[in-house]
Amino acid sequence: MFLFAFLPLLAQAQWRFGVEAGATFNYLQSNFETSNSAQVGAKVSALASYTTDYYLYFETGLSYLGNKGGKVYEFDIRHQALNSVSTKIQDLRLPISIGYVVNITDDWVFVPKVGAWFALGVGGRTHINATDESGNKYRESISAFDSYEYTFDKTTYYLNGFERFDVGVSIGIDFRYTNLAIKAKCDLGLRNLNSSLSNPQSRCYSVMLGYFF
Repeated sequence: MFLFAFLPLLAQAQWRFGVEAGATFNYLQSNFETSNSAQVGAKVSALASYTTDYYLYFETGLSYLGNKGGKVYEFDIRHQALNSVSTKIQDLRLPISIGYVVNITDDWVFVPKVGAWFALGVGGRTHINATDESGNKYRESISAFDSYEYTFDKTTYYLNGFERFDVGVSIGIDFRYTNLAIKAKCDLGLRNLNSSLSNPQSRCYSVMLGYFF
């Protein structure tokens, strides 16, 4: 019944396809402290959208996000050998959003949006800085999705890899002038990505420039 209620709206929709690219600012949010400075990455997307005669706006597509993640430090006693863990993940994500078109002028359009996204990690590295029981400092670089084993005070510990799958919600805003769009968006991850690091969740803020054909 819900789908049939939308069929008249979709029949009157105006389809458009586009691309976007821009910068992202990424964090890991957990009970540990995170770095004060954002981890900067990049994002590119292929988009499909349609707008109904009732000014409802729907958008989806496929995005590539680089440098998702952040830096975590100040660990509890269970991981006291670790000084910091910094991860950079590349993922593919499917965003789905709904908005409302507000016409400012004949050429300028304002579109507030909310939505959800689903992500699959396709690559990435985790950089581990640690100090052993003798005070020697060392650094390891491993796949972001692999677990890590280390020994401290004659005890072996395990640091889990990051989860490859992620899901979250988003809120955004578009300003458009004819075919061009300036887009700002906040993606809030809902999945706990690493149980060894107090279950951090991803945070991504992006500023994009888009073009619709």
